[in-house]
Amino acid sequence: MSRTTALQKDELWKLLTETVHALPMYKHHKHFVEDVMLKEKPNIPSQELAVQLNITLGEAVVLLSELRGEGAGAVGSSDSSKRPGRTLLDFGG
Repeated sequence: MSRTTALQKDELWKLLTETVHALPMYKHHKHFVEDVMLKEKPNIPSQELAVQLNITLGEAVVLLSELRGEGAGAVGSSDSSKRPGRTLLDFGG
């Protein structure tokens, strides 16, 4: 993958967030994750959340980032969320 500038990463995060917010079930998923999933397992990784709810990893990342109050592009997992400077692009393997 080619090098990506911080500006491009920010633009990609905004695009991902906009796309996720347009999903018909987004609001329902957000309420469910906030009211049920995070109470049962507060440090649930985004990958596990995606599998359990049968949603895309992108939606899981955005949901956890918003609900945990993390910065733009942060990956919502218990270990990676503590690493400064990680973005969605760093997560893709």
